[in-house]
Amino acid sequence: FCREALIWRNLKHLNVLPFLGVSMELFVLSFCLISPWMENGNIMSFLATNPGHDRLVSIKEVASRMEYLHSLDPPIVHADIRGANILVTDDYHCCLADFGLALAVETQAPRSSALVLSGSLRWLMPEVLGIQLFDPKYIAARDVYAFGCMVIKIYSGKPLFSHLQTDAAIIYEIL
Repeated sequence: FCREALIWRNLKHLNVLPFLGVSMELFVLSFCLISPWMENGNIMSFLATNPGHDRLVSIKEVASRMEYLHSLDPPIVHADIRGANILVTDDYHCCLADFGLALAVETQAPRSSALVLSGSLRWLMPEVLGIQLFDPKYIAARDVYAFGCMVIKIYSGKPLFSHLQTDAAIIYEIL
């Protein structure tokens, strides 16, 4: 939670979901991060109700946001790029959200496999399931692989490996 708030509050880009603050009062015994409400929801639900929307424009916007994160010093790896974390603004632009798994590559090496393996297995690149688990170059490349998986889902409407039902089957297919 604290890592997410610290990383997110420093991100200043037109289409990164704005960080408004932290509240300890909205929910009893719980902290929450506050951002603007995105009426259009995430990119997948938006495309389901707006099938004529230019998908390529949305994909280019997400790529631009990733480039912004990766060009920072130190680079920020989102580590959970997927349709559910791409929100659509009122003027139909895409913005990145959910920095709960994000990390600054040079300043925070993963402390455990749980951090690296967090998220959906369908969006994890093969290297994080193998022996290169803690190699920083593969951690940064995770966003690029997940971006490719997201592009497939945006155009097909189905996630990668949609024919597989279990995490074990997905891992077997990937490796």
